[in-house]
This record gives sequence, C-alpha cells and structure tokens, in this order.
Amino acid sequence: MKREVRAVQVAMANAIVGAVTKFVVGVSSGSMALLSSAADSLGDLFVSAANIVVLRVSHRAPDAEHNYGHAKIEGLGAMFEGGFICAAGGFIIYQAIARAIAGETGHDPCLGIVVMLPLLGLTLATVAYLRKVARETGSLVLKADALHYTVDIWTNLGVLAALILVELTGEPRIDTVVSIALALYLMYSATTIIREGFDVIMDRSLDPVVVAELRQLLVACDKIESFHDFKTRGGKLPVVDFHVVVDPDMTTRAAHDLFLELQAGVRAIVGPVTKVLVHVDPAAREPRSGWLD
Repeated sequence: MKREVRAVQVAMANAIVGAVTKFVVGVSSGSMALLSSAADSLGDLFVSAANIVVLRVSHRAPDAEHNYGHAKIEGLGAMFEGGFICAAGGFIIYQAIARAIAGETGHDPCLGIVVMLPLLGLTLATVAYLRKVARETGSLVLKADALHYTVDIWTNLGVLAALILVELTGEPRIDTVVSIALALYLMYSATTIIREGFDVIMDRSLDPVVVAELRQLLVACDKIESFHDFKTRGGKLPVVDFHVVVDPDMTTRAAHDLFLELQAGVRAIVGPVTKVLVHVDPAAREPRSGWLD
C-alpha cells in the first residue's frame, strides 16, 4: 500500500504546482483556457487526496462486518473521480461561454506559453509513474488517477496550442473554443472511469477471452469429469468460483492436490492475487447389477 499512497502523493504535488502556477499566470494574462486548466488541476488535488483515503480503506484486512475485505471501495472512488471530472468539465464550459457573452478577452499569452512547457513535462513524468505503479499493484484507483492526469496532458497541450494561436493570430475567441473543446474531451474521458468503477461495484465478470481460457483449463484437466456453476468476478482482487465433478473414490489428499493444481493454473491466467474457490462433487456411481432392493 505504501507504494500506491506514495504515487498518489506525487500526483498531489504535481496538482499543487500546476494549479498555483496556472491560476497566477491565468489571472495576469486573462487566459480563460489557463484558468480552466487551473480549476482542473485544483480538482485533481482534491480527487487525489480522496484517493489516499480510498487506498487506506481498501487495504484493511477483512473483519467481522466485512468478511471479504474492503477492496470494493476502489470502485466507489473511481466513480467519484469520474463524476468530479464531469462536473469540472461542465464548470469550464459554463465559464467559457459566460466570458464570451460578456465580451471578456485575454491578453499577453507569451507568459502562459513559457510556463506551460515545464508543466507539461512535469505532468508527463507523473503519468508515467502512476501507470507504472498501477500496473505493478493492480490498483484501480491509480489506474483512474493515471487516466485523469493523461487527460491533463491533452489539456495542457490544448492550452499551449490556444496560447500560441492567440499570439500568432490576435484572435481571442480561439481561447474560448479550445477551452470548451477540452472540457468536452474531459467529460468524455470520465465516462471510462465511471464505467470501470461501476463494474467493480456490480461484480462484473472477467474479460470473455480470459473466461474462455479458464474454461479450456478445466476441460483439459483429466482429473475431473466435468464442471459446473462456473462464475468469475473482476476487480483488483479477482474471484474464480466453480464446482468440479471427480471420481467418488478420490481421497481427501488427492482432492486437495487437485485444488492446488487448479488454483495455480487459474492464477497463471488471471493473476497471482486471484481468489480461487473450488467445490468438489463426487460423480454418481453406477448401481451394481444383481443388488436387491
């Protein structure tokens, strides 16, 4: 958990630097795109702070009230983050339209161009770090945060492009158009985060390709006659649950060894932290001829 929390703290530091810098330069230059990006960075800070709480709770051990642990809170956290991104996008659009109607225009985009370049490099490094830790830990929260800051990269590129175009053309409405386009992209990207969080809460099954591999693993096992009640659940801690039908004379030791074999095979396909639940059913024995009722 320490690595995940440290990754979120790095993201928070990036958000603080970005929000303060963009706000100060946005106010001084009058750029709506910069101010919108500053609001987005401030939102990043609040969301990352909430993610630290989510990560700490998700790693708590199972207890009397939560027998299966607390990992599902990551789904709630991802949905919250996606909702916040949508709200931020709506706010940006509102502010951009309001300023355009009021006839407010920016000035002196050169300062904004100068500060956006290092901020863009800082965000790129943050996203690379978040993706690395998310890939190694399987954290849905870090994956959502990485996507969030990836959107920031495109936002920063859009702001930079708007400032350059305003400087070259002298047309301030470019700033408004770019800020609205970025907000729409922001809201579109958030739907992916919300959907993934919702899938965790609703116990969505594993990817169909993975499910097909698992079924093939069971079909190929010569120690079982058949299987049924096959179920899977995705998320940070995947679950694979099924019943197997075996020889009724199989010993307890052999059944245990079979479980370990199947568990290793499932984890090789899905991942090392997968929880494997196997119920062993004896096959029906054919009645012997000549028995008396």
